[in-house]
Amino acid sequence: MNSIKNLKIVFYLFFIFSISSLSAQILGFESVERADGTAFFSIDKATGQISFMLDYGSNAGVWKTYGGTITRSSQEKNLSFYAIDRTEGAAFFSMDGATGQVYFMLDYGSDAGVWKSYGGVIPATGAHLSFQASTRPKGTAFFAMNNFTGQVYFMLDFGSDAGNWKSYGGTIVK
Repeated sequence: MNSIKNLKIVFYLFFIFSISSLSAQILGFESVERADGTAFFSIDKATGQISFMLDYGSNAGVWKTYGGTITRSSQEKNLSFYAIDRTEGAAFFSMDGATGQVYFMLDYGSDAGVWKSYGGVIPATGAHLSFQASTRPKGTAFFAMNNFTGQVYFMLDFGSDAGNWKSYGGTIVK
């Protein structure tokens, strides 16, 4: 009788933990320096919802949401995040850590606040990928690394092979 009661308690605790971990928000973070101060950005790693806070101006210290969410088949909490400050405004980049699919959103222009997908996916099934983006004179360079093997990938948004991931180098030997 006690074993059934204990089993029920264990199941109940597992159920509560499972539900609470499903709803727990996991955030990514970036900051950029501007002429007036610092802009802080956060992304909800499941939905792609951006929040921002400034350390200057009348609303300093207040988090506000910006733009929409990322439409994707998975709601895994694996979106990585990168923010780049440009002359026109901020460019936000996110990558699905399982597929390498890149998404971008600008805070300027006619499609400001709208996430769009860019390029292909990385053929690294089941991998967990780290992500970075950097500005170059002709556009943006994207970099990813398979966290299990160390294999590096890169993709450019300019040039004759724009939007295609390519591997670079080899894997890290254990």
